[in-house]
Amino acid sequence: MKIKFLKGLNDPLYALHVLKTRYIKIPFKKLIFSNIEELRAESDNGLYVSSINKALNNQKSFEKFKRDHSYREILEHVNYKQGSDYLEIVRERNDGLLEKAKKNVLKSDDLGKPIKYKYSGIDFPLSPTTLRYLKVASDLNGLFSKDLSKVAEIGCGYGGQAYVNDQLLNVEMTTLFDLPYVNKLIERYLNSLLMNGAYKTISINQATSMNYDLVISNFAFSELPSALQDAYITKVLSHSSRGYLTMNSGLVGSSSKGKMSLGELREKLPNFEVYEEKPLSSDLNYIIVWGHNTEFANSNMHLKKI
Repeated sequence: MKIKFLKGLNDPLYALHVLKTRYIKIPFKKLIFSNIEELRAESDNGLYVSSINKALNNQKSFEKFKRDHSYREILEHVNYKQGSDYLEIVRERNDGLLEKAKKNVLKSDDLGKPIKYKYSGIDFPLSPTTLRYLKVASDLNGLFSKDLSKVAEIGCGYGGQAYVNDQLLNVEMTTLFDLPYVNKLIERYLNSLLMNGAYKTISINQATSMNYDLVISNFAFSELPSALQDAYITKVLSHSSRGYLTMNSGLVGSSSKGKMSLGELREKLPNFEVYEEKPLSSDLNYIIVWGHNTEFANSNMHLKKI
């Protein structure tokens, strides 16, 4: 939490929010949880769902929900430097996605009023969070190609990654797995936009085992308690021919407590490779990939030493 506090020094109100909620623990908001304590993901902290509920029930709150401090603890906290790093990676790849994104997902990125910065070589300010989604889409393009049929995403925020994928890649159907409250926000957000493909939201308890062409997760799967991780493996991950999971648990440290180890994941998931996260946002982060183009991976990613 010290890192999040330091990141907030350029935003005093956000820094004060982190200080109150994580250090002094002042309950200045009504806490709303989606699950019993044993099944709560790290995002299910009471404040996150409360901020989502506020956005769902108040038009003005929805119009600027990406600036809500409780929401930014979980999402929308990518900083300027990280955004710059993501932008540089996509520029260096020269895969055409940046030029395409400047005409749609970057140009019209105003819903929810995200915090934006001016970046060199771009005529308009950009959200660093959307730049992260762009970099992930570039990874997916190189690792698996643009043509993606049935995609499953675990932990979807407001649907930002799904929307970027939809606009830049050829995705037919995305199944978005998240908490019931979060799914309502995803639906409100994506229904405010025009998509090329289709989507549906679902909770893990509503899902039956089915096959997917690709499963992705930006940290969310790694932040689930092991019982929920196992449910997702049984119903979703083990039925996907390709996978891309950005992880922050499974190795060592407090963030791995109560989650599956990397060894356990190797026993349960399809055969996968472990790559470094780039840019690295935390020392213990890594990316699990299977069913991928190894030539692209060898040229653009580095195997993680474990």
